[in-house]
Amino acid sequence: MTLTAILPTLRASIPDPLTADAWPADTRATTTDLVVDGMSLHCLALLCGTPCAHTADAGEPAVVVTAVVDTTTTHDGRRLLVLDAGLARPGGATWSELRLLGRASVARLVPTVVCDPDKVPLAEVPLPADIGAADLLGVPCVGTAARGGARAGSSVRTGRPS
Repeated sequence: MTLTAILPTLRASIPDPLTADAWPADTRATTTDLVVDGMSLHCLALLCGTPCAHTADAGEPAVVVTAVVDTTTTHDGRRLLVLDAGLARPGGATWSELRLLGRASVARLVPTVVCDPDKVPLAEVPLPADIGAADLLGVPCVGTAARGGARAGSSVRTGRPS
């Protein structure tokens, strides 16, 4: 458990820590964004629309940016988020690393079921309780599995200088 999970108000001043091997090598978290190879994922989504992918060097995870299209609560009280990207492929998304982009949330973490556009459950992860429709989320994905969930032409590859 991280300090930002225990004291959610800290998320406004310090970013949630990243699991380094789940993200591309040059990934940096801020309180409101993720920056991969110098590119803001929030800005990438604003430029390309969602879902979109930032592909990394061979052997590194790609990152998919997706939007929340709907939130609902089931009859048994479970919270569901419906995303605009389908990322259900085996070995695909590292759901435990799912991150809110574009704003800092100081809401408490609640168990949340993340679903694809067809409302098929993909994973259950703790997310801030105030995430709702139109919020942007970033998730690392292994290899080319990420590209299947993004529209053609909305993938960006940035190279590191030699």
